Amino acid sequence: MATFIEGYLATITINGVAYEPYTSDATLSLTRDAIDKTKLGQDRRNYVSGLGDGTVDSTLHLATEFAVAINTAYESTVEVAVLFRPGALGTKDAGQYDGSGIITDFSQQGAADGEWDVSLAVQLSGDVTYTAPI
Repeated sequence: MATFIEGYLATITINGVAYEPYTSDATLSLTRDAIDKTKLGQDRRNYVSGLGDGTVDSTLHLATEFAVAINTAYESTVEVAVLFRPGALGTKDAGQYDGSGIITDFSQQGAADGEWDVSLAVQLSGDVTYTAPI
């Protein structure tokens, strides 16, 4: 039987509500376009940094009140504040990312223990601020 380690993979906070004890899987994906600026006659390509983009995907095991809070945030269609911190509960092992975005994907499934398995994806919007580990 697998052992669930609370908050070990990441800390997720949405609109000020901390979900770290319930996070079983979380991924932050940041990307940046590279714009080709190579001039004719050059034998190597040159690029300039373009627009950045990002998502946060998470799987959570939640009691009903937390599942309702996530559903309410999804239904609101406005940006939610997101904090993503890789590492153990209560630490900033790899730093912390703060931003905001829209919950674009939301699924909820009843679990055998009477709680909820929830998956969600947040499309980040605007700046994502990184704070180095303390």
